[in-house]
Amino acid sequence: EFAAYLTGANLIMEYVISNAAVARTFTSYLATVFGVTNPDAWRVKAPGIAEGFNMLDFPAVVAVSTWTFCISCSTKNSASLNIVMSLFHLVFIVLIIAVGFMAGNLRNLTEPANPLSPGGFAPFGARGVLNGAAAVYFSYIGYDSVATLAEEVKDPHKNMPIGICACVLIVTLLYCLMTGSLAMVLPYDEIDLNAPFAMAFRKDAGWNWASAVVGMGASVGILSSLLVALIGQARYVCVIGRAHVIPSWLAKVNDSTGTPLIASVFLGICTAIIALFTELAILVDLISIGTLFVFYMVSNALLFRRHVLIGETSPWPTIAFLVAFSATSVAFVTVWHLTGENFVALIMWGVALLVLPMTFWASVPTVHRPRRWEAPLMPWLASLSIFLNIFLMSSVNRHAYIRFGVWSAGAVAFYMAYSVHATHDAEANASIRTTQAMLLEMQPLNDE
Repeated sequence: EFAAYLTGANLIMEYVISNAAVARTFTSYLATVFGVTNPDAWRVKAPGIAEGFNMLDFPAVVAVSTWTFCISCSTKNSASLNIVMSLFHLVFIVLIIAVGFMAGNLRNLTEPANPLSPGGFAPFGARGVLNGAAAVYFSYIGYDSVATLAEEVKDPHKNMPIGICACVLIVTLLYCLMTGSLAMVLPYDEIDLNAPFAMAFRKDAGWNWASAVVGMGASVGILSSLLVALIGQARYVCVIGRAHVIPSWLAKVNDSTGTPLIASVFLGICTAIIALFTELAILVDLISIGTLFVFYMVSNALLFRRHVLIGETSPWPTIAFLVAFSATSVAFVTVWHLTGENFVALIMWGVALLVLPMTFWASVPTVHRPRRWEAPLMPWLASLSIFLNIFLMSSVNRHAYIRFGVWSAGAVAFYMAYSVHATHDAEANASIRTTQAMLLEMQPLNDE
């Protein structure tokens, strides 16, 4: 229960913070629609507040508050609005890709604008690629929330995996095409960090009309993503609240609106406060490590589920493998970062990473297999996921780890003070209700 709780706590954190980051990006892109080139022009600098938290973003607060009101009133109407915005967003994505490749130059892929900047197709080498991968990892937040809709899908065992995998592949393709077009329009050292696509066309290609159109399209797309994510985070809180690890009143569905009103408003307020104060760079680092931790825990849980049946098989061989494989992955990553040219050590730890799953596969039998659909290539696929998540987590900066540690410590304290007692009381009350029901069923027999 504790492992599931900690994963759920970080899942909620990553949703709230990613929504705050998306809302702040909305402000930057919306400004470009009106020809504003300074991304902070619509933000207010507050004196006396620490750097990184002193640029107050009121348009982001308005966006979050508006969507929170909409999803609190009606999920169905919000979903219909999202479909319309998503269609417009798709058109703008295609436009961005087409204009980018038309206005771009292949030379920009290898030559920086500043001669002193590193050049080449991968100017910062393999480490730069991995650092970038860790930063953009949060782009894949949201596909997991599709799984919460299984009750509303026909033949979910078949259609859910197909839908999720197809979405990931399509979005990954579009993401690569968009970033490729951006890198062709401008050298990497001239790309604006706050509104890259809109500013790229205005800065280099001179297509001011394209910049305004891109800014408008991106704004619509950001609002669409924000709407879906706000719905998803409220649904997650409902599921966790029903497990009684957080107050169950957060999971209550309003009778008049049919929506989780309390959860939606509470998370909307949290998202708005974070979006108001916190700069994008800080949010991205914290989102990345939270997302990587959640995916790491899910990979471990998948292996545990496949090889352990509580009460029938011993969990210790599986636990021993998971601990050993994670420790070996950490050792490999440590060698990579501290002595990147020590190929002998890397090969030794790499062989260990291959031998451990082979030994586990040969010695620990699979005791649970889904009837309709299952993740293939087990335990290799889950082991690879564990390794990659640990590898990418090593690319996140120290400040992100500190903030992640503070949040996790607070979540653990809440679990010890409230959750562990609340779940015990809920189980006890359920047992009492079951006993009372059995007694009521037996009463007519006693009367006879």
